[in-house]
Amino acid sequence: MDNKLEKIMAYICQNYPFKDELSDARLTKMIYLTDWFSSVLVGHQATDIEWVFNHYGPYVRDISELANRSENFIIKNKMNPYGNNKAVIAYVGEDMNVDIDSTSKKIINKVIDKTKSMYFNDFIDYVYSTYPIKNNDRYTILNLPELAQQYKAL
Repeated sequence: MDNKLEKIMAYICQNYPFKDELSDARLTKMIYLTDWFSSVLVGHQATDIEWVFNHYGPYVRDISELANRSENFIIKNKMNPYGNNKAVIAYVGEDMNVDIDSTSKKIINKVIDKTKSMYFNDFIDYVYSTYPIKNNDRYTILNLPELAQQYKAL
């Protein structure tokens, strides 16, 4: 695996304690939080994703598309508590120590720790409470490092 996004996805999938809750939407927003926290703490995103604030919050297709084309992931269709389908992403590659830098690991671990006990609606509320979402209009591109500078200047 030489793609940083793929490594981050693998690390989250390996370390998230509730595997059946790791839907495409949750994984995508966890990577958004990783990029946001990274932007605030070290001045740049952990990934190269260009985030868009669409009608589902910060969302891009990069994660689901990568999961679809990589042999290291599978997507399982499951039912959520409301009877709707959800696409759960699971890592099926080699169970190894994913090669990402220690700062990114610490940030991802913080994201997992902070969000693992949240039900989905609480998780979404938390994501929507972040500075980039609260302070931008829908359908705008979110320059997280620039927004982090604004946030830190408050």
